[in-house]
Amino acid sequence: MGVADFGSVSGTVVDSKTQQAIPQFTVSIGGQSRTVSPAANGAYSVTNVPVGTQSLTVFAIGYQTYVQPGIVVLQNQTTQIPTLGLASTTGL
Repeated sequence: MGVADFGSVSGTVVDSKTQQAIPQFTVSIGGQSRTVSPAANGAYSVTNVPVGTQSLTVFAIGYQTYVQPGIVVLQNQTTQIPTLGLASTTGL
């Protein structure tokens, strides 16, 4: 793959109940897994994602894992993912 065979994915991850940003989580897409310390509002960006249809997985301690198949990554473009609200597993 050349440099042009990659794109980016960005979005925001929040607590589904409080709508507050989750301070740290792991994003896995296109065979890459990255631990993310997002911006204060929960925004993240993953670069160098292979072009094509990918599956996005978001994991955070204390929250249910989120999986979204069918994310289309385009060459030299950023695919914006709608805000993801993760449900707490602690019942709070």
